Amino acid sequence: MKKKHLPEQLHIAAASGIFLTILVLVYLIAGRHNRRIDLTRDKIHSVSVETVQVLSRMTEGEIVVRAFFAEEDPARREFRILLQEMATHHPRFRYEFYDPDRAPSEARRWHVDAYRTTVIQHRGREERLQDFTEEALTNALIRAAHPQKRTLCFTTGHGEAALSGEERSGLSEWRQVLEHHRYQLREIQILTEGLAEDCTRVVVAGPRYELLARELDLLQKYAETGRGLFLLIDPMDPGTGKSFQELVKPFGLKLGEDVVVDKVSRVLGGDYLVPLVAQYAEHPVTKRFRVATFLPVARSVRKTAQVPAGIDVTELARTTPGSWAETDLKKLENGEAKLDTETDLVGPVPLAAAVEIKEKSRVSGPRGRGARLVVVGDSDFLTNAHLKVSGNRDFGLNVLEWLVRDDRWISIRARTPRFEPLFLKANESLGVAVFSVGVLPFGVLLGSSTAIRIRRKRSA
Repeated sequence: MKKKHLPEQLHIAAASGIFLTILVLVYLIAGRHNRRIDLTRDKIHSVSVETVQVLSRMTEGEIVVRAFFAEEDPARREFRILLQEMATHHPRFRYEFYDPDRAPSEARRWHVDAYRTTVIQHRGREERLQDFTEEALTNALIRAAHPQKRTLCFTTGHGEAALSGEERSGLSEWRQVLEHHRYQLREIQILTEGLAEDCTRVVVAGPRYELLARELDLLQKYAETGRGLFLLIDPMDPGTGKSFQELVKPFGLKLGEDVVVDKVSRVLGGDYLVPLVAQYAEHPVTKRFRVATFLPVARSVRKTAQVPAGIDVTELARTTPGSWAETDLKKLENGEAKLDTETDLVGPVPLAAAVEIKEKSRVSGPRGRGARLVVVGDSDFLTNAHLKVSGNRDFGLNVLEWLVRDDRWISIRARTPRFEPLFLKANESLGVAVFSVGVLPFGVLLGSSTAIRIRRKRSA
């Protein structure tokens, strides 16, 4: 064989150097400009046009997403793919994943106490969610980019639980949760201060005494003018609580003069008077909510037989079939309560209900359309003693998120691959079999043998 001349060797070396330089440049450019091509027919690995538009408008500031998922959670990989795709549409989109068990300091730093919690930060503002869908994340980005003031006014003067109370019956831990979710909180006296316009929603948490006529009138007008109430009304002494029954009656609700007894809770190691709630309605408050809640010493809250026209009433949460609403409270106090099918409400017993005025009705004022009201037959589940029990906290947050609604909401349809089976006729199936088993292997062998012969002839 002849030796290659020096110019040829230099030419090969130079070409190799140029080729390697091009590879390095391509690698550096690709690292700075991450682009993915979705070759699936239905683009199931791409974010929607709506999400791209939202990200394109968030030009000022960095977007930081901190996701707290367990390492072994299969949803972690799914959510990471979504975040990777979103990052390709924003130059300053950054995301981090943490396992709350392996990084407890980070969980404490961001006040995370539940798996699948996501904290979003943008321009000094923060949003949280526990839903890892594209729709939920995109809407959280909208709220972070364009925040609205959300003030919750808690009534006082009727023996309600105190926001600053650190005892077991206080709401100090609930207050911390709400502040972490960027709610502004105020305590008001209805009779002396009235209901200010800046009260986004009014919360009545565990009153022990009746409303005065003036207070009842103000609350009804407040709810009827397009705003809403969150009422947590515990069982009261027989003959009392009539004002609260009058308050909810025009909205198609009835507060039971009873106490719910649940034998299932006793089996689970609880108390007869701490009913287990595991049945939820199809409603935005309880959508995808699959965690049990416990409402200590609760009363029934149910839909009336005749609901005024234009009002939508949903019984949100129910107890187990083995429970009932006891109406003989004296026997209950003496430990002698038994189910009486003639006077007691047989389980499952509704303990919470949501009301929305869909259109103008006789209880709606000039701005009454869209008013919302949620009534729960217990307030103790949000107190310091029970807030962290099972799904109590999340249920309370879901209620407030629905009440303090944000009309800037976009709907994004989830993309799923279409299943289209291929049906072959008998002759088509035979043709596929012959091609796969006979023609294809023979073609590979023929091509390989031909290539070997050509190579041998050239080397000879």
